[in-house]
Amino acid sequence: MTRELYDKISDLLLFAVNFQEGDKITLAAEIDQRPVILNLVETAYKRGAAFVDVDYRDPVLQALAIQGAQKSFWFPGYLQEKFREITQKGWKLIGVYSETSADVFNGLDGLRSSRYFQDLAKVVALRMKAVMSNQIPWTLTYLPSEAMAKKAFPNLSAEKALQAYWELVIKIMRLDEDDPVAFWKKKAENDAIRVAYMDSLQPEYLHFQGPGTDLKVGLAEKAQWVGGFDTCPDGTRFMANIPTDEIFTSPDWRKTDGRVTLTKPFVMHQNLGAVPQKAWFVFHEGRVVDYGAEEGKESLDNLFRRDDRARYIGEVALVDPQSPFASPGITFYNGLYDENAACHIALGKAYPATLKERKDYTDEELRDLGLNTSDIHEDMMIGGEQVDVTAYSRDGKKQDIIRDGRFVI
Repeated sequence: MTRELYDKISDLLLFAVNFQEGDKITLAAEIDQRPVILNLVETAYKRGAAFVDVDYRDPVLQALAIQGAQKSFWFPGYLQEKFREITQKGWKLIGVYSETSADVFNGLDGLRSSRYFQDLAKVVALRMKAVMSNQIPWTLTYLPSEAMAKKAFPNLSAEKALQAYWELVIKIMRLDEDDPVAFWKKKAENDAIRVAYMDSLQPEYLHFQGPGTDLKVGLAEKAQWVGGFDTCPDGTRFMANIPTDEIFTSPDWRKTDGRVTLTKPFVMHQNLGAVPQKAWFVFHEGRVVDYGAEEGKESLDNLFRRDDRARYIGEVALVDPQSPFASPGITFYNGLYDENAACHIALGKAYPATLKERKDYTDEELRDLGLNTSDIHEDMMIGGEQVDVTAYSRDGKKQDIIRDGRFVI
């Protein structure tokens, strides 16, 4: 990769978090992305960053802890103190991931793995709350790794697969343009128009219909649609994902009914088992009451073992089936790119930042408003060219949203 490419990635990520002179940045990154991170750190300091903290992450270390801990899992108190510090005003959060060791949990004891991530969730709760509530500006991106590339292009050599993956990422992120930041700024403004339209419909529920799918998703009455620019409570604008092509809102956790068949493999933050293929779920009054998969069902079992509230959904998102993420016709095997290739729902925690009235809600208050609470948030793709989406408004009106593989709004 060239210095010019690294510079453009740094520019995009700093734009996404609305970086200002004097800001402090915490970077979460996988170890194979060190060249990108070094460029980003250098760029941030040149622009006046007060401090840049880098937290290199290696899932292999977590797998070793799951395997090796003798009785219980222990985490030092300084971790929570760090998360309390970096979620204060003046900090910006950036994640750079690449799924280098995504399969490392496959084959580990499911009960131990579930318990490890249950315990870890308590440690990182402050950070998760800050992100889901837009307490401070944050963004994340995925950059290619050989492991992802070989999954996406299994018939190519490792070298050619990585090259093909990078070519797609460069195109989708608009890194081949002179000014990618200008493109994403304009894109966010255009997405705001679609967001305003969905808010104007005041939909009570969305109906997804396609092969193996007949699902009605009731929406939280006090939630609004979000897309493009996000905002912090103080009005600071930022872009939570780079790149992105979705608009989303919070469903009412009590009001999803029907059956849904996933249109892509279910790639989670941690697949505690094989990646589920051709998974399906049956919902009744919001709750997953039955589920299965042609492969990888053990990952679903372990997911629900970690948190029972993962059986309810916390997000529903609309994505144009003609999205540039979808046009290559592949599975990227990372959550960000795959979720922007298809309409999706997320099992687990809802985004409090979607609520029209912004304040610090308790979990009980959020549930009363219809927003699910959980330690988990896992996106799963349910849309595609064969899946139609219809909105039914609270005043009884019906509006086609996606029909015959195209957005009609």
